[in-house]
Amino acid sequence: MRQPGAPSCCSAARSRLALGRSFLLLVLIGGGRAWPQDIRFPPSLLLPNYDRVYPGLVEALEGGAYIARARNAPAVAYNPAGISVTERTVLNASAQGYQLTALGGTGFAQASPVSSFEAIPSFLGIVIGREVIDWEKVRLGFAVVTPVHWDQSAIASTAPQPGQRASYDVHSSFSTVVPTFSVGWAVSSTLRLGASIEFPYTSLSDEGELSGELTTATTSQGLLRTVAFGGSTLDVVGVAGAQWDPLRWLQLGLLFRSPGLKILSTGTVQYEALATLATGGRHVYFDDPNTQFEYRSPLELSLAAAVTVGPVELELDVRWHDGTHTYSLFSSSQQTRIVDTTSGVPVITNVPFQAIPYRARQVWNGSFGGHVTLSPAVSLHAGAYYDQSPVDVLSQGFRRVDMIGFRTGVGLQLGKVSASAGIGWEHGKATDDLSPDGPIPSEHEELSLNTFTVLFSVSFRF
Repeated sequence: MRQPGAPSCCSAARSRLALGRSFLLLVLIGGGRAWPQDIRFPPSLLLPNYDRVYPGLVEALEGGAYIARARNAPAVAYNPAGISVTERTVLNASAQGYQLTALGGTGFAQASPVSSFEAIPSFLGIVIGREVIDWEKVRLGFAVVTPVHWDQSAIASTAPQPGQRASYDVHSSFSTVVPTFSVGWAVSSTLRLGASIEFPYTSLSDEGELSGELTTATTSQGLLRTVAFGGSTLDVVGVAGAQWDPLRWLQLGLLFRSPGLKILSTGTVQYEALATLATGGRHVYFDDPNTQFEYRSPLELSLAAAVTVGPVELELDVRWHDGTHTYSLFSSSQQTRIVDTTSGVPVITNVPFQAIPYRARQVWNGSFGGHVTLSPAVSLHAGAYYDQSPVDVLSQGFRRVDMIGFRTGVGLQLGKVSASAGIGWEHGKATDDLSPDGPIPSEHEELSLNTFTVLFSVSFRF
């Protein structure tokens, strides 16, 4: 896959030559009869990373390092045990801010590096206090959380030399929205337990087009691939959490999230590829609006430790996400239609749709954050996080980019109203291939991603 970027003159020249060679092979092989895989999706920008979006008032400013210290409405998302210490009803309903994403690296020299400017998903959470339900040690909570959000596009092209051209455009989105019902129980002044039932709704979509041309004085060859696919799935997940304060200055946290159990899912795939050669062409077409789609949410286990030293609080969270076996992301009983004219006459064949495989790898992610309280009304916050991609190397459709991010800002307490504002930056890069599978030699280049974020949030306590 080639993404937009602004390489140096030397790297741009090398990448243009490499891209030209890749597309030459792509076109030449595209006209042959013996394709090991008739459907190859154009590269997407889908990133299914687990731990990039952090909800909450100040939790987002501290990189999501709040499993041991989670309180009030955001505790529904971080650790349901934390809602048990909420005295009065708390509502947190806010927009989280805006983010600008810039794609770069080597590959396409003629493209804008900015791929999107969009709002960060909003957060809605509420914890029912004693003035509503007069329970001394038990609290109920509800939240709608968006822990995964990604919506990016790119348009790029290059012409390595006269008669050669490569063009690529894509729009990819991936998100998970999670309605959550929680209960928290304060077993003692130092031990809190919690549990949640989550209903994650995961949806993805991708529309992409990849084309190439190779024209000489005597021949003209070309290739065009287009794809439009999408899927959604609704699961049910169980969550258990605990918080323990063994010492006045030490807090520990534990969170367990079960694998998702599918309730329902839908999918659709439309694909078309046309390769033209001097001796003929090859046309591949597939369309199934009822494709079988599956995306699995693996088990998650998180551990956290927080310390308090005077006005300073610090926390370190470690999150482990289990992997999955190889399974079919998209599968169908419909057949792929192929029309081949390289023999001089049209040869029409119908072959079974080759399922698109996916496998998630085990990943270790982490957050470190904290704050210093300057006064009862003002506090300063900062945090950093590491978010590895779960995408395994055999996956088609997803991009594998590991991310590291930093955030900082200020929190305000004004009576019953709390607010926060801050900024953030995250960066990731990965080796990028235009043709990572099949007989086409890979052209390894670098994909880089930078996201600049403006954060703000408001909370009201009744």
